[in-house]
Amino acid sequence: MGCVASRAKPELDEKRALLAQYASEVSARPKPVDTTERLAKLRDLMRACGVDAYVIGTEDAHGSEYAAPCDQRLPFITGFTGSTALAIVCLDAAHFFTDGRYHVQASAQLDDNWTLHKVGEPGVQPWTSWITHLPRGTHVGMDATLLPHTLAKQLRTSLQAQHITLAFPEANLVDEVWGVERPAPTLTPIYEHALEYAGVDAASKIRTLRAWLADQYGDAAYVISALDEVAWLLNVRGASIPCNPVFPAYVIVTADDVALFVDERLLTHPVRLYLAGMGVSLHAYERIMTWLRDTPLSTILVDERASHALVRAAGESRVIVQTATSPVALAKACKNDVEQACLRRAYLRDGAAWAKWAAWLEEAMRRGANITEREAAEELARLRAADPLYAGMQAYDAISAAGPNAALPHYETPVTHSRVLDREAPYLNDSGPQYHDGTIDTTRTVHFGRPTAEQKRAYTRVLQGHIALALARFPAGTTGAQLDMVARQPLYQDGYNYMHGTGHGVGSFLAVHEGPHGFSSSSGGASVPVPLQEGMALSNEPGFYEVGHFGIRIESVMLVRRATTHREFQGPWLEFETLTRVPISTRLVDKRLLSPKEAQWLRAYNQQCRDELLPLVRGDRRAAKWLRQSF
Repeated sequence: MGCVASRAKPELDEKRALLAQYASEVSARPKPVDTTERLAKLRDLMRACGVDAYVIGTEDAHGSEYAAPCDQRLPFITGFTGSTALAIVCLDAAHFFTDGRYHVQASAQLDDNWTLHKVGEPGVQPWTSWITHLPRGTHVGMDATLLPHTLAKQLRTSLQAQHITLAFPEANLVDEVWGVERPAPTLTPIYEHALEYAGVDAASKIRTLRAWLADQYGDAAYVISALDEVAWLLNVRGASIPCNPVFPAYVIVTADDVALFVDERLLTHPVRLYLAGMGVSLHAYERIMTWLRDTPLSTILVDERASHALVRAAGESRVIVQTATSPVALAKACKNDVEQACLRRAYLRDGAAWAKWAAWLEEAMRRGANITEREAAEELARLRAADPLYAGMQAYDAISAAGPNAALPHYETPVTHSRVLDREAPYLNDSGPQYHDGTIDTTRTVHFGRPTAEQKRAYTRVLQGHIALALARFPAGTTGAQLDMVARQPLYQDGYNYMHGTGHGVGSFLAVHEGPHGFSSSSGGASVPVPLQEGMALSNEPGFYEVGHFGIRIESVMLVRRATTHREFQGPWLEFETLTRVPISTRLVDKRLLSPKEAQWLRAYNQQCRDELLPLVRGDRRAAKWLRQSF
């Protein structure tokens, strides 16, 4: 009995220490924002304009994933800081809808004024269905500039069937509540995206679009509201939107004009000259509605992100919505030879920064240092920022997650009081900067101690899914939605799964989440799954998340390229080239589960990373040693 007690006491002490740490973290978290006064003011405005329910989302007028501070209305009215959610404020209640990625975060950040709808759980309806059960005669208010037209049409049909009316107050009611405290727009100047990175000049892109427009529709106007498409078409970049090198603007292309609607304060003299050289006419940002109302053209094409306000201004009868067949979206998605070369260089340099960071972190953990999630993330960001082509922003908010925090796929690493990295559970880092020659998105999961058998098994199954997709060959015409199952199959063998897409498109110094392609049922958010084409860049990121315990994800970015096969039967055939150059940890691998082919792929990939990165870390002995000894 004495021996048993002596073994159990350290384990008990360890559990007590972990519980104490967890309690400390919980007590240190900021308390939810008190939204009582804000909701009261909003309801007064709702009554004044005859609205019974008011819908608030996360989007800006361009359907952007990330909104500028002045457009972050949902965080202001709710206190929730995640990227995907929606609120419906009624006169007597307030409802909040979000999916499984944010159930835990929403529970912590919402105050008692809100009813949380955990979409995805049994019996919980998405907001688009829930809203149809409001009382007959209800007037539902929305800002038409923030509502995608495609969604507006669906809502109008479903609500009318229930005798519920959509209403569009002239002013945004949340902005009225926000008042003078609402942040001012970010006015960082626009700049030209050099041809050495863009690969094709903007004049050529415009000519191609005009030729397509004339061939398909004759004398028509093509309206671009998606900010990454505006930036791509004109070969310009900005910094008005967090994590995205873009700026608020619209472009309208016709047979004889390219009109840019933008805040003139964003335009420097060199950019004005550059745009004038291509024949681009400049207009005030807010004049877009007037142009659409006044144009005599009978056909106006808009992209899928166009707002209901845009379509109403143009007149629904003459508007055609471009879906997955949008020539701008597809051309942007298929990287040209220069963009592909730039992405390869960017991921190689970023791999060197990661190696320096990982070597530092491994050494610090061996010494017994207490490194927090935030400290780890900031050190990696510092090393990346030293790159001469660093564009001054991260591609997304880094996910630096230890222990049970890694089980939250979209965990937000706290600025203060973040968790200390431990030696009992995996540590996950999902991060990437914006370089002028490429957008980075990388995830690796590591362990600083002795993994449990379950941790190793789960990690190995995720790795096998990652390898299976990296090795996939498929005929032209195959969609990412069809390939999603390739990565899941190894996990399914043991009853593992993950509740997110296997991957998304990645931009060329643009949006880290780029449509219309992707490895998911929605294929990058497109209404119809899009066939993969040569030059498309996508992430490969299967995972597994044991809520309350640990999370695992392995993510690399790949390019679609032409494959050479034995028969070429009904070709062409396609495959993937992995761009990411960050070694995959083997400490968590259960080698007994790997097939010879999988083991060979892992050895070859890590050897390739080692061979290509060693010359780039010359002078950093710690990083060189890490590359030689860690894999």
